[in-house]
Amino acid sequence: MAMAIVVAMTICLASCSVHKLIPSKKVKRPKEELIQAALDSICVEGYNLYIAERVNWVSTDSLFAHYSIDDIGGSAIWQPTNNIWRVLFLDKEQKNIILDLRYDVKSEEQVISYDKRPITEMEQSVIDKKKKMLESALDLYGDSLRYDPDYGRPNFDFVRIDENTTRMYMLQGVERSGIIPFGNDFSVDFDNDGNPTAFRRYHHSLIATPNDGEMAMHSHLKDNPYITPTDVCNFQLYHGRMKQLNIFSTALDGFIFYNVKSNFAMFVTREVVDKINKDRP
Repeated sequence: MAMAIVVAMTICLASCSVHKLIPSKKVKRPKEELIQAALDSICVEGYNLYIAERVNWVSTDSLFAHYSIDDIGGSAIWQPTNNIWRVLFLDKEQKNIILDLRYDVKSEEQVISYDKRPITEMEQSVIDKKKKMLESALDLYGDSLRYDPDYGRPNFDFVRIDENTTRMYMLQGVERSGIIPFGNDFSVDFDNDGNPTAFRRYHHSLIATPNDGEMAMHSHLKDNPYITPTDVCNFQLYHGRMKQLNIFSTALDGFIFYNVKSNFAMFVTREVVDKINKDRP
């Protein structure tokens, strides 16, 4: 079954420019099970980031069906637990909640309340903490953050990584259809007190990829051997009719194939891809 998947995924690689231009070489790779474990973990994280973006879209669309921009004073999105997402929108005075969305990832149950009510102390503490983290990230790393205003403004999402770490992502937003905005993506890690502990850039430039073909593809340099959570999120959000994302890993000298429906990625060496393309009719 796995080999059948590989064959299906490599049909279009024989004429791929990335495949032709980069010479094959001997590399020392991690064990196969370690590569797959890394890919599985990244897919989980990337799908969680996708959920963060989705609940933001859904709640914002619902909000503007009931309120105007002049009625809104702020918002917050967070995970009270690993499987639950909350979205709050505040009134102009930032004293009352005017939209409260709860989304359960496992059951896919979504509940939205538009009943205006005072903000609780716990909710206020969450909003204050998110504000602190965003301000700290911009103060420390603002000069390193890049986005292309011709495509859209950046989006900021906070994702729970484990019980000690929250990761803030910056993604390139797009305000035009038919584009997958790979690149211009960064993250900052925070501890439970909201202090930044790590910074990462995932791609070195924006790879604005049309989503009107059979599959999407780009390559990663040596400092980025795997698919990224931002790749997973962006492909889930903007893949259109595409079902597959292929990434050439320079560090591993092989291809990572990602299926959007199953949220599954697998690594195949260059040698295997070459053999399949050579042997196929």
